[in-house]
Amino acid sequence: MSTAPSVTISPEQFRKVFGGDLGDVFLLVTSPGVRDALIVENSATPVQEYNWTGQESRAGLIAEMAAIRASGRRASVLWIADDEFVHFEDEDLVGMAMGAFSSFSAPFSVETLRNNIRVVTDVDYERELGIEEEFLTLLDQADDMLFLGREFGTEAVFQHQLSEHWFSLHGPLLPGQQVVLPTGELSSLVNASGEFELHTHFKLDGEITLQGAPIVHRGEHATSLAETEQVYRDLVSMADQPAIISLVEGRITAVRPAVAGRAEFATNLEKLLAEDDRYAKLHEIGFGTNTSCSPLQPSNYFANERHPGVHLGLGLGTFTQYHIDLMSTAIDVLMRGVDGKDVALFQALGVAPVPAGV
Repeated sequence: MSTAPSVTISPEQFRKVFGGDLGDVFLLVTSPGVRDALIVENSATPVQEYNWTGQESRAGLIAEMAAIRASGRRASVLWIADDEFVHFEDEDLVGMAMGAFSSFSAPFSVETLRNNIRVVTDVDYERELGIEEEFLTLLDQADDMLFLGREFGTEAVFQHQLSEHWFSLHGPLLPGQQVVLPTGELSSLVNASGEFELHTHFKLDGEITLQGAPIVHRGEHATSLAETEQVYRDLVSMADQPAIISLVEGRITAVRPAVAGRAEFATNLEKLLAEDDRYAKLHEIGFGTNTSCSPLQPSNYFANERHPGVHLGLGLGTFTQYHIDLMSTAIDVLMRGVDGKDVALFQALGVAPVPAGV
């Protein structure tokens, strides 16, 4: 009998994720290494499985979903693979809702999958929708956003009303929707989704304290897991060796350590920017709202970017070798000019970040 670690998967675990409606079929899509670690339990919703061996499996999965649809059935689809998750076309997801756990930027592990399942099953998705509604209301009402690093006296102003590209990942998955789990983020992109241009920029100026966790995403298959892990290791001292960055129109112009004698993160961030100055331009300003992602995990863990706090996204895969999210729990956000008052964002949403310790 095998004694290898395993994870039990049952459709009922994910009912909340899919808004209480699993459809007629629970379609479990796994790569071989992942499937070997799973124990799959049936439930009232039958499980149908599909073997994912890489991007060449994409057409087959589309055909599998089309066959389910042609038979008059709907499906909840859970995709778990040690591969990049590439979003499907809308027409391929008619009658389907798809959630994904991708192990593309760090090796698959049973421990990580267990934590992912814990997070998505802990979330109150109706509350998430309420958080989203309140956040969008504050965005609409506020004149601008003030980023405060109280411990080190940093301030930066984000004129968010000038930003055109926003996306929100909150609430349960409904038919036709797809997301890399977990949910719990609202972000602004400086370019439209999937585009990267050097001449566009955020109207963000001042100084920001970075302390928390880096999330390093592989930009393409040609970049190895070992290379990705090395960049993560270069930046992981962000947890206890915070840095202060200066920004002019959304571009990093200077980096310095926040604490004398603790310069490793600042030094390595400067080195990254010197090697490829495209990373100096902020591509994304993200706001994590998922309290189930607390505490920050000490690994290159995707869900850390959903942790309450602000993450700054540098680079974009296919254009740069990596997309790097720097999740900082050391930033307080004030929404200024809301009915003549300043409103503390995360406190108003009930998701105040848990600071990383120096």
